[in-house]
Amino acid sequence: MDTNINTKISNSPLISVILPTYNGEKHIVETLESVLNQTYTNLEIIIVDDCSTDKTVEIIKSYNDNRIKLHINETNIGIGENTNKALSLATGEFIMMQDHDDISSPSRAELQLKCLIDHPDVTGITSHPESFFNNTPTREIYNKLDTYHINKTASEFIPYDLYSFPAHQTLMYRKSILDKLDSFYSDKFTVAGDLYFISKLSQAGATWIELKDCLVAYRIHPNMTSKKHKRHLIYKELLEISLIFIKKMFPDISDRDALMHAQLMQRQELLDIDNVSLVNHFNRILSLNANNDFCDDIALKKETVKQFRTASILANIYSPIKAYKLYLSIEELKPYTTSFWKFLGEYQKRFFRNLGWIILGNERKID
Repeated sequence: MDTNINTKISNSPLISVILPTYNGEKHIVETLESVLNQTYTNLEIIIVDDCSTDKTVEIIKSYNDNRIKLHINETNIGIGENTNKALSLATGEFIMMQDHDDISSPSRAELQLKCLIDHPDVTGITSHPESFFNNTPTREIYNKLDTYHINKTASEFIPYDLYSFPAHQTLMYRKSILDKLDSFYSDKFTVAGDLYFISKLSQAGATWIELKDCLVAYRIHPNMTSKKHKRHLIYKELLEISLIFIKKMFPDISDRDALMHAQLMQRQELLDIDNVSLVNHFNRILSLNANNDFCDDIALKKETVKQFRTASILANIYSPIKAYKLYLSIEELKPYTTSFWKFLGEYQKRFFRNLGWIILGNERKID
């Protein structure tokens, strides 16, 4: 599905761009200009700086644009509380998240807003960010798109959300959903606080549309938060957040199944899960949905068969035949399975992507 945005958006609602900063002098110019140069101009750009010790604030102050609302903390309060403060200052009807080192496509705000207006029952819009390394951004991000393309509708995204959270840096959502939360970001999670917030939104009933379009370039560099922490600490936070989420979605899930599902969400430790346990777990997820009516049954089966394919491959990474037999073993999913040759193509992709992990063992995260 695609929709043209050449027609003017009626009543031009205000979008609050949430842009927390801390020592971002290397990238803030490119980030800020990508927001200032949006095709949709009715923005308030809420920047809360958390006591930067470099020239971040000086650079921001050099811009003469009344849409920029700069607030400087008296003391460093941490990324979670800093983002909470920015949200508390937002007056727009819609919230657009913007990390201080990422780049937004010129038509990002307009496309996401148009999609939300076209789908009034949906909470927010997400997409897959285009990753780039340090100072070499993808050229595609600078393209001005005049059409949005839906990759997953809200009903399709709900079962996907059961296995993976939306990309935080791509989000635009209705501010009204915040009224359903008792709190927002938490500094308890030093690395994965954004995913904790997204999990709270989902628990509050948020629904998402995922776009195919590349609207955000996600910068990977040595100073990013996730690079400053050890892998096992990151995994620990992600596992805890996933456990909280799945237990909220399925209150009657067992502790064992909740832990297995959280592991599956992170695609970790699959070699430690035997094939019988995998089959039993996915069957129980289908059964739990039938009892809880979490999402559309057919949509869940279509998403689950993709997740089961990945699990089958990673749990049997040395044997494509064994992996394929496992993939066909759940009767309810058989109508949605693919041929062996298509499965083999996915197996090869997973094998070579995780070759380092296969050689080194669990020291490397699988994907």
